[in-house]
Amino acid sequence: MASGKDDLVFFGTSEVCIPFLEALKESFNLKLIITQPDSFGGRKKKLIKPPVRIFAETEQINFIQPEKLNTDIRDMIKEIDPVIGVVISYGKFIPKRIFEIPRFNIVNVHFSLLPMLRGSAPVQRAIEAGYEITGITVFEIERSMDSGPIWWQKKFKILPDEKSDELIERLSREGSVLLPEVIKDIIKGKIKKSPQKDEKVTFADIINKKEGRINWDISSKKLYNRFRAFHPWPGIFFFIGNKKIDIIDAIPGELSHISTSGTVLELNKKKMLVSCGGKSVLEILKIQPSGKKAMTPYIYSLGNKIPDVLD
Repeated sequence: MASGKDDLVFFGTSEVCIPFLEALKESFNLKLIITQPDSFGGRKKKLIKPPVRIFAETEQINFIQPEKLNTDIRDMIKEIDPVIGVVISYGKFIPKRIFEIPRFNIVNVHFSLLPMLRGSAPVQRAIEAGYEITGITVFEIERSMDSGPIWWQKKFKILPDEKSDELIERLSREGSVLLPEVIKDIIKGKIKKSPQKDEKVTFADIINKKEGRINWDISSKKLYNRFRAFHPWPGIFFFIGNKKIDIIDAIPGELSHISTSGTVLELNKKKMLVSCGGKSVLEILKIQPSGKKAMTPYIYSLGNKIPDVLD
């Protein structure tokens, strides 16, 4: 090419892809972007374009939104003859007939230190488990999920109060700066891939909405980790009667107790203290009842009875 840039095909759908796309287009020729079809969403169930499509349209880059990665897509990629492919947050498995087309196959960017936390929610599960370190892995995709050989990894600290969306944003921002150089090193043969160690494999299963319901028998530290991990979705919540109460802000308390888990130990204008497992206490600073604005527990209590023991 006259530009001197290597041709690249990109697979991705969500907002997390955008910093990477912005960085890649500076160093490579983005010949084709493959993203998921538009989907219905929002309160009015309108057709919503995925962020990657919006990026492609804005940058005037050729894109497609196939329902399936069939032989027509394979033939299209073959005609492009990309040096390498990149997949980030695409949402579908890429078959062998596709990922073997580029000269250096297709690499994936994963937000964990593989083989730890393979799966769809590595950031959330790392925070939930109380990890202090996570990372970014660039690996070559294979038929099974997140199992391919590793090209490159970098460790990152998880900040003590960092929520999952904040950590994802930080990893995306920092990873996007590093990815183009990693790909250049792959193409130039400056780095070698190495197989993952099966004995170190762990998994990061998809988040289920039901996981957000609070079990007061676990410690306040673990509840706080879940609060951080499940932000912004599904959050952590409890019920008063049939009314869902989301916790918007909370921290582990410094007190200890001998009460039944879920007992409201104190309620004042600033916070509500609730007993948790291991004699620990959760300080709840702000809540949001279903259909209402966020407020302090005290403000909520002025018009609603808060039971002595929360379910």
